[in-house]
Amino acid sequence: MTISIQGIKGAFHEEAANNYYGREISILPNNTFPGLIESIQLGKSVAGVIAVENTISGTIHSNLNLIRESGLQIAGEIYLHIQQNLVALPGTRITHLTEVHSHYMAINQCRKFFRQYPHIKLQESEDTALSMREISNNKSKNIGAIGSKIGAAHYNLEILAESIETNKKNYTRFLVVEKPGINSNTEFNKASICLTLPNEKGSLAKILSIIAFYDIDLSKIESVPIIGEPWHYMFYIDLQIANTESYYGMFQAIKPLTDQLIIMGEYLSGDNSLKEIHNKL
Repeated sequence: MTISIQGIKGAFHEEAANNYYGREISILPNNTFPGLIESIQLGKSVAGVIAVENTISGTIHSNLNLIRESGLQIAGEIYLHIQQNLVALPGTRITHLTEVHSHYMAINQCRKFFRQYPHIKLQESEDTALSMREISNNKSKNIGAIGSKIGAAHYNLEILAESIETNKKNYTRFLVVEKPGINSNTEFNKASICLTLPNEKGSLAKILSIIAFYDIDLSKIESVPIIGEPWHYMFYIDLQIANTESYYGMFQAIKPLTDQLIIMGEYLSGDNSLKEIHNKL
């Protein structure tokens, strides 16, 4: 089974994919998130794992937009405890470093640590693992990277400082996406929907009241602007579902009140992965 990820060997996306499937899989690396989506559309992989939210950096709205526009379906989710590490070539000390390269999200998660080292310039890159590979391949003596322990092992780098993330309860939520109809499992207890509403007073309040009336747990709501329509917004909503009949009733009740309503996916919640993480902490 081939699974697409953003990044290369040693990326957190690889770890998330391995944890989700729990068995031997073949990883298809992609330099960008659009590349990840396209690889699934072209049939190069059966599914992909894509980050959509981090407890420090927040929601990656561009990735939610990518999923919606792609026509792919969300088939699952997994939460990964992110532990960032400062790595460099063996024998390097922190005082030797002049730059540290990593993905912007990883840098954001570690800014407090680097306040101790104002001489180090933080340089954004496309991917955590890519930064590690470049340091290893180029033998860059004064450049460090931020990334995973498995990435450091892959590229024979030394960990100069472990777990440098500011918030130790640092999690990233990944969604599993695939072409519609691939997943034959109809069991679900969570749904992700996207809707646009008439630009009029009380339109959102009506939707929220209906969701509450049907006793559906709204676990997350995000608004994003609609390009070309100033002050008009699209809403991404996650729903926890205890009763599917109530969910279907709610769906039929809100549909006439929306300009557009898209079910992005109905799937099993990743709460078990969070429980496993908490048990290890």
